[in-house]
Amino acid sequence: MAEQAIAWAVQLQSGTATAADRDAFAAWQRADPRHAAAAAHMARALGRLDALPGGAGTRQALHRSLLAAPPGRRAVLRHTLALAAVGGTGGLLWLQAQRPLGGLVADFSTTTGERRVVALADGSRLWLNARSAVDQHFDAGIRRLRLRTGELIVEVSPDGAGRAFVVQTPEGEARALGTRFLVRREATDSLVAVLHSAVRVSAGAGAPLTLHAGQSARLTAGGVQPDTLAPQAASAWEDGFVEVHDRPLREVVAALQPYRPGALRISDAAGALRVTGSFPLDDSDRSLAALAQALPITVHRRTPWWIAIDLR
Repeated sequence: MAEQAIAWAVQLQSGTATAADRDAFAAWQRADPRHAAAAAHMARALGRLDALPGGAGTRQALHRSLLAAPPGRRAVLRHTLALAAVGGTGGLLWLQAQRPLGGLVADFSTTTGERRVVALADGSRLWLNARSAVDQHFDAGIRRLRLRTGELIVEVSPDGAGRAFVVQTPEGEARALGTRFLVRREATDSLVAVLHSAVRVSAGAGAPLTLHAGQSARLTAGGVQPDTLAPQAASAWEDGFVEVHDRPLREVVAALQPYRPGALRISDAAGALRVTGSFPLDDSDRSLAALAQALPITVHRRTPWWIAIDLR
C-alpha cells in the first residue's frame, strides 16, 4: 500500500502527469479507505521536507530533481519518499547530511567526506569535493557541466571537433580557453579560480571577463566581480586541506562543513575573524581544536550533529 502511494507521489510530481493520471489517482483513493489513508500519509511525509535545512526549498529541490530525472532514476527518489514516510524528519535529516537531494539524480556526486576523480568521455578529468553534484551534457556542439552544489576542479582536454567546454552555475558560466580551473557554489554566488591557462566568465547582465592563471572572480546576479582568493589555496581541498591566508573564519567553517554530518554553525562576529593556516579536512575535529586554540572562539558541541562556534 505504501509503495503504491510512493509511486503515485513520484508520478504526480514528475512533471509528466496527465489529467488521466490525476483521475486515476482519485479513483485509486476512492477504491479503498486504506488507499486514501496511505495517500494522506505520503502528503504528510512530503510536508516533512519543509522541516529540513533550507525549508520549502528542499522540497522544491526534490521536485526539480523529479522533473530532471529520467524514468530509471525516479526509483532512487522513491527511496527518498519512503524515508520521509517511514523515518520522518530525522531520517531525512540523516539523508540530507550525507548527500544533498540534488545529488540523488546528478550524473556525478559525492557524499559527506568523499572526494572523487572522474574521467569524462572526452578525455577531460573532473575532481569533485565532498557533497558535490554535477550534471553532464555533451553533444555535437558543446561540452557542458552544470554544478548543482559543492565544488569541482576540471582539467579540460583538447577537443578534435572544436567544441567549447563550459561549467554552468545558476549565476553564470565559465568557458575554458584550454585550461584547469575550479568552480565553487556558495550561498549567494559562485567562485571561479583559474589554476592554468585562462577562462572566460560571464554572469547576469555584466560584461564577460577573461581570467588568467592565478586569478579568481565571483559570478553574481549583477555580473562578474574580481576576487582576491588565491587559486592554489582554493584548490587545496584536492590534497585534503583547507588553506587560507588572512581570510574570514567563516570560509574555513564552510570548507569543513561538507566533511561533517549535521550542522556546523558560526556567529557573524566569529565568522568575521581573520585566519591564516592550513587545516586538515579529513580530521575536522582536529581543525576545530586548532582554531579554538589560535582564536578567541568557543566551539560548543551541543549534540553530535550540532556544533556552534562563537566568540569567547
